[in-house]
Amino acid sequence: MPLSLVRRSVRRTHRAAIRRRPYQLRVKIVDGSTRISRQHLLAPVRGYHVRLIRVKVLQTSSDGRHLWELFFGDAGNMITAPNRSIDVLAVPDAGSAVTRTYSRSQGPRGKKDEVLSGRWRGAAPTSTTKIIIEYTEEA
Repeated sequence: MPLSLVRRSVRRTHRAAIRRRPYQLRVKIVDGSTRISRQHLLAPVRGYHVRLIRVKVLQTSSDGRHLWELFFGDAGNMITAPNRSIDVLAVPDAGSAVTRTYSRSQGPRGKKDEVLSGRWRGAAPTSTTKIIIEYTEEA
């Protein structure tokens, strides 16, 4: 009687080559405006999108509590374009406030060539503030 060979099937794992986009965290520091009109904070490189990671507003001198609106686009405020709004930060007296920190490719993303804007809601502070923006640019 001939001997039959039983072959086992061997599973091979196939790993596809995935080319990840380069991830470069960028930081920009802007002096905050002392007016309540819209302030242009950040514009992406032409043809790219801004993906927000975190924004922090620092009030260095005692000037009371203020509200800072953060939104994409060039509308006058976030009420006129609610679908582009990101956050409203309550900056305490001589303190700081920060947006939620987003992980990689999870934060709010602007449209192509869309600017990041902000403005003071209500009364603006009389002293300058610092706005620290952490972001990435995506194609």
